Formats: sequence, structure tokens, C-alpha cells
Amino acid sequence: MKVPPIDNRPGEWPHGVIENWTRLLARAQHLEGKAGGSDAFEQMLATFREMTRTGRFDGFKALLTRRLAARALTWLWLHDDVIGPRLLNVRLLNTLIEAQQPRLTRITLVQMVQLYFRFFDRLDDRDKTAEQSLRAVLEAHVHAQLRLLPEPRMQSLRPDALSQLKQHGYWLLGLEGPLALAKHVREQGQELAATFEAYGLAGLSTSRYGDVCRAHFYLETLRQLVPGEWDEVLDELLKPSVSKAPYEGDKRIGHAALEIIIDRAGDAPSDIWQSFILNLAGDPRIASSSPNYRQWWLPLGEARINQVRGWLSKEDLRLFLQAVEQYGNESGKEDLQRMFPARKTFLEGLFKLGLIRHTRLMLGGIAQQSVRRILGEEVKTNFAKMEGSMNDKAAIYLDCGDFHLVEGSHSFKIWVYLAQPGPAMKSYEKNLFSHSDLTIELPKVYKKLYPGLGYEAVTHNGTWQRKVFDFLAENGIGVDIEKLLSKQEYRSYLNRHGVPVVRSNKVIVPPALQSPMQAVKPERLPEPGSNAFETTSYAIGSASAASRPLTEPRTVGAAVEASVFNSIRAQNKAIADAGYSGSRRLFGKEPDAGNALAPVDSALPSEVAVVAESASAPLVVNELSGTALAGSITRLPKSAIAVMHYFASNPGDKARYASNVLEIEIREVNRLLHGPLRTFCKQDESFGWSVSGPALAVLNKLFP
Repeated sequence: MKVPPIDNRPGEWPHGVIENWTRLLARAQHLEGKAGGSDAFEQMLATFREMTRTGRFDGFKALLTRRLAARALTWLWLHDDVIGPRLLNVRLLNTLIEAQQPRLTRITLVQMVQLYFRFFDRLDDRDKTAEQSLRAVLEAHVHAQLRLLPEPRMQSLRPDALSQLKQHGYWLLGLEGPLALAKHVREQGQELAATFEAYGLAGLSTSRYGDVCRAHFYLETLRQLVPGEWDEVLDELLKPSVSKAPYEGDKRIGHAALEIIIDRAGDAPSDIWQSFILNLAGDPRIASSSPNYRQWWLPLGEARINQVRGWLSKEDLRLFLQAVEQYGNESGKEDLQRMFPARKTFLEGLFKLGLIRHTRLMLGGIAQQSVRRILGEEVKTNFAKMEGSMNDKAAIYLDCGDFHLVEGSHSFKIWVYLAQPGPAMKSYEKNLFSHSDLTIELPKVYKKLYPGLGYEAVTHNGTWQRKVFDFLAENGIGVDIEKLLSKQEYRSYLNRHGVPVVRSNKVIVPPALQSPMQAVKPERLPEPGSNAFETTSYAIGSASAASRPLTEPRTVGAAVEASVFNSIRAQNKAIADAGYSGSRRLFGKEPDAGNALAPVDSALPSEVAVVAESASAPLVVNELSGTALAGSITRLPKSAIAVMHYFASNPGDKARYASNVLEIEIREVNRLLHGPLRTFCKQDESFGWSVSGPALAVLNKLFP
């Protein structure tokens, strides 16, 4: 018998059937949302609210033994933004778990899981006074409760969050859980929302945990961008809710983004990527004690910090030239406008030659206003301020490796140094400069640090470039002058002066002296084929000098130096002959038989004598023996040792710089310097401090 084919085409449901299904679905969702609610439940919520309002918590702990109370309290934690935070802390959470032995009900546990995912790393903000992390304590309790959870009697038709977490919670829960989940999603080729649903966490995709997961996807996008390219993910990463989300360990998503950008940018980041870095983390050229520096830059490491500082040299130069040009236009000074192109060519040429390693921009108040008026919100770079007669000027310090420059916008010479002219130019602790700082104090400090090195201060007239080139050439430093002059200036220069003759024996910059009393003549590289190394003067403290006989003259009269050094050698021998009685007092134990301690000052360098600048100058020798000196230093408080270490590393700095870095009140720093440390530290004419030679040697030996 032949039957007609079955019509399998889908038909449309009657309109009434669809309406009924819609009502049923809405009712099911309503019932699910009210599960566990009742008049008794509402009354329990009212009880907790009243206790919080009045501050009377009589019987509160006993109340928590009831299942209904536990459910009501966790509901308040989750849904009441006013009462919930006031009742949520580590102590109360532990009390609840203890009162609900042997385990929580499923509804209460579900609410605790929702609480964990909803607030995640921000849970700790709700109990900042606790010694333990609220998030970590809640996470530990959730793990423990999941282990106690019995297997369900019936298999659910949809993924159950508690069952999934019992199986996968070991990697889903924890600060690095979002990173693990993001990697899992990428490996499976899935969508994040679908993965949340598969683990029964569909309703939590908009939680803080979900936000952190999405932040990890932003990082993956960042890794795939063409270097310098813009993408909307950059704007997302600038949001504090994203940049401050946890990543790995103590690092945040913002730290990971900065590392990716800095490592991929190479030597020349685009303006887009550079702006992203400055908008997220700010300029790294600020005091190391600054909260912003500690929060964003310190975790990135010194190499990345220096890399970004190098990039910003171009920005400093741009702002400086902008300020100079604008001042010339606004002032109407024809001479300044006429000189500007030459200065711009010179400074930009140094950058194009790759000579500039580091810069420090300084702007007076009027110059700041001018720059901000022109560039507006584009100005993200950090600069030092200038006061007094420098209020309307701009200045810039340039570290060019073999030489250093300090250049001003107008009514200011260009200063050329052969070494870094003191720590102030690179110390971001000092953020205010005056005309005296740049023209008097800086040369003075330079001469104390490098007594034998010359410097040049050149007025900007028609021959200023030649004077700079000649000074560098006389000291064995050659530069490509064609790149530092315009084509017309270069042809004129060659016709009038020819190419500068650079000395073949380049000046060697000696180590900076920590005391102006120590005099060291600069060395020069020997001429090819000469025996200059045999006759070149030795810097005190160098390896070569240390190996020479103590009686051999160095930079002072032979008789004076030999007398001082022989006296110290005799003192060391006397201490050595006395045995090791002092070491027990210093270190609290007898010397090891197999590795006996040497006398405390037997290994001290010969610089314990402060050498005078000339044979006729008075000699200053510490009266304490090495053992006594070490004993005095070991009895100092920790704060005093910290101050000594600071000035050992930063000689010539003022007390306020140490106060900023060490986060010790300036009054306490001054009290230590003029009190317990007065024997070991000394102040120079510029009111800077340093550690004396003998004390420095003992400090480095006992507290390296």
C-alpha cells in the first residue's frame, strides 16, 4: 500500500501557546530567585539590620548556629551594599563557619561562591584592618566546604556550579584563576561567555572575576598588535578597573601591559604607545620614594625604567625647543629668533647621532605656562621647576656619554662638562633649581668631584659652536660637526676653520671623588706605541694603586704621603699582633677555626688617610683604630646605619633628599647627622653630606 510522505516541515506554534510558555518561564525565574525566602527569612534579615543600626549584637554568635541565620547573613553580604560591608570581615566569616559545623547548606555555600566571584580581588577592601586577606580566607573556606559537599542524588540537566567547582576549583579559584581560565579558553578556541556557562558560572560573567578574565584577553590582543599600532584595547587597559586587576603574584594587569609594550617597542616607540605608557604609569623620572613610582615603575625593573627614560629624552628636547621658540616669538626679540635655528639644529643633531643617553628638562613658571598653553593635555612628561631669575627660562641637561651639556633658552650660556656635573642632574629627588644652582653650585661640585677635569661655559654668539667643538677636540672627543650645523653653517665653518683636530690621547674621566680633599689628576689614553701606562698617574683607590708600595708617591708629596700610609700600616700591624679579641665583641662569637676573622681594619683600603690636595695642606687622620671604629658603628641604631648607607651611595646630597628616599622625617635625619653620626659623616660647603673614608670602609665591610 502506498502512503503519502510525512510532512516534517516545522509549523508555527499558536500565539496562545507562546504566551503561556513565556509566563511559565518568567514564573520559574521568579521562584528560583526567591528560593529560600520566607517570612522567617525576611524577619532574620530585619534582625541583622536592626543589630547593625543600634550596634547591639547580643546573642549574635548564638544566632549564627541557625541555618536560616547563616543564609540571611550571606545574602546581606551579597546583596545589601549598606549593611553587607559592615557585617563582613575575617573574624565574622570564621565565626560563621565554626558555628555552622559540620558544613554549610547548599544555598548558603552558593551565596558565598557568588560573593567570591562578584568581588574577587576587591574583597580585601572590605576588611583592610585584618592581618589576613579576606579573599584568601573566603577562598580557603570555599575549598573546604566543597570537599565536604555530598554527591548530588540526581544529575542536573544544566551545569551545577558547586559540582564544577568541586572538580575544577583547584585552578579556577585563586588570584591566578582568571589567567588560567583565559589560557584555557584560548587553547579550546571557545568564547569566554560559553566557558562560564559550561562551568555553571553563567551569571558571574559580569562579575569582577569575569572582568579580570577579559583583561587577560586584552593582554593577548596587545601581544598580537603591530608595534606602534593603535587598538581600542589600549583604551580598555587604561581603565583603573582593568589596569589594577590582579595578574601574577603582586603584579597587576597594568604591569603586564607595560612590560609587553616596553619590550616590543624597541628603541623607537610610536607616539601612540608612548602616550599609553605615560597615561597609565606616568613619567618614570620622578623621585623613587613617590607612590606612583613605587606602584607602577618599581615592579618593572631598572632595565625597563632606563629604557623608557631614554625614550623620553626626545620628548624633553621637543618641549625645550618649543619653549625656546615660543619665548622668542612672544618676546619679539630678533636676536633670539635669529639664534634659534642654530641651537635647534645643534641639539637635534646630537639626538640624531644617538649621543643623548639621558636628559633632564627644567622649566620656569612662565615657561611652563607657555608650554601648557601650546600643547595643553599633551604634556605628560615630568620636568623640574626653576625659580628666581630662571622663572621665564627653560633649561635642559644632556648626558651625551663622553660629555655633558647644560643649555638654557636665553640669557644663559651653554655649559660643557667632561663628566656628570654632580648627582643633582640625575637625582629625581631634587626638583627645584635656581640660576645659582646651575651656574655656581654645579661647576663648584664638578671641580670638587673631578679636580683635574676642565669645563667650558660658552656665550651664544657667532662663534659658540666652534668653541664647543674645540673644547671637545682638545680633550680627545670627536663629533660629526656636519650633523650639528646647517648646510650653510657647515660650509662656512670649513672655509673659516677647517675640521677640528681631535687629540689622539683622549681624556679618561677618573672616578668621582667622595671628598674634595682627595685630588686626582685625569689620565689620558696613551699614544699608540708609547709606554704611557708605566708613567700615568694612578687614581687613589684603583686596583693599580692598591698594588703599589705604600711609600710610592701618588698625587701628593712623597714624604707626606709615605708618612701617613706608613703610620696606618703600623697601626694595622699592631691590631693584627693583638689577635682577635675585638672580633668576639663585634660579632658575638669566637672566630671560626677554619675561617678565622681578620682584624676588623686589616682589610680596609689605604684611603683611610684623607689625602690633602697638596703637600702643605693639613692632613686629617681618624684617631680611632679600625677595631674601635667598627665597634662604634655597630652600636649605632638601624636608622643611623640607613642614613650612612644613603650618603655613602649619594655623597654630596642634602639631608632632605635622604629624608624623602628613606621616608624618615627631616628632623630625625638632622638629629642623626649632628648627633650619633657627627664622627662618621661630614658636611661640605654646599651643605651636602658624605661618609668619611675610614667610616665608609668599615660600613662597607660590616654592613655590605
